[in-house]
Amino acid sequence: MAQHYDNPAKYIMLEYSQEFAEFMVGHSDITVLERLETEEPTFKTHQNDSTLKVQFGNETVILHTEVQTDDSRKPMWSRIVGYNGFLVNLHEIPVYSNVLYLHPKAGRDDKGYYTYKGHGYEYVLRYKVIRLIEIDGQSVLEMQAPGLLPFTPLMKPPEGINSNRWLEKCVNVTASARTDQHTRDTLLAALGVFSGLVYEPQLIKQLLPEGIMQESPFFQHYIQEAKAEAKEEGLKEGLKEGIEQGIEQGIEQGIEQGIEQGIEQGIEQGIEQGIEQGIEQGERKGTIENIIALLGRQFETDAVQALKPALESIDDLQNLKQLLLAVPQSDSLEAFMQSLSNRNGN
Repeated sequence: MAQHYDNPAKYIMLEYSQEFAEFMVGHSDITVLERLETEEPTFKTHQNDSTLKVQFGNETVILHTEVQTDDSRKPMWSRIVGYNGFLVNLHEIPVYSNVLYLHPKAGRDDKGYYTYKGHGYEYVLRYKVIRLIEIDGQSVLEMQAPGLLPFTPLMKPPEGINSNRWLEKCVNVTASARTDQHTRDTLLAALGVFSGLVYEPQLIKQLLPEGIMQESPFFQHYIQEAKAEAKEEGLKEGLKEGIEQGIEQGIEQGIEQGIEQGIEQGIEQGIEQGIEQGIEQGERKGTIENIIALLGRQFETDAVQALKPALESIDDLQNLKQLLLAVPQSDSLEAFMQSLSNRNGN
């Protein structure tokens, strides 16, 4: 689920890199020279969230920022040590690292440093910890910096204003940002995504203009990822089923046609048929899982899981794909259930 928030955060941070660089270091004496797309070669490739080459005072440095939705499973200092070492080795200039925590409860135990000393050796690494909940949200609204506005619902509201009124104020200021309409829509969609960490989905839908979320680049990216995951699941299922079916069919045909020739032909035919069937079954399974996940994020109710049997009863993959697209357009779980009922009736 963290990826659901990380991707929009990375998009906004890179689109408004100058604003974010100033926000991270706390003053304007910094100039972004280049946005670096840095992939760290690990067993599972890691794409750093924001890596900028900047002019910081009189020196050229790397400003590196990791977005963290919740507390890291692996100690954050350990991850920053790895990223920092990789970037220093790659660019051979100083690297200043930051961790931006989105959720109000995240990052409370992150001290922002790692050090050890002994036997004549010493290692010290310090990085900046930024927890949005500790940032004065009103001052950020008054800055009128478009790139920071989507994050304001997660910041500290003024005294005497409840969370719902604060979200409404953040939406109103973002909706009147001094930029073009397309950019405002993108900023509002990002605000809607981040607000989902702490606010009720129905309140977010009520405050945001209709259609903002499903038309945003973030949702389109999510849909593409969901489809890709479903296809990948299908390929895995297809290969597994194809081999199993091929061996079984090959043995049966081998008895009738002559063991050697029959097994060879049977395995070949069985694998081909099994892969085709398995791909479709795997893609169905992946699409159903993504529908359930998206419904869970949108409506946050136990009733979502109760829909799984009805979804699994739909054999037509195209119908399931249409239901996946229908999720963000549904104002309530009941509205989606009506779409599901219509598809089940086809």
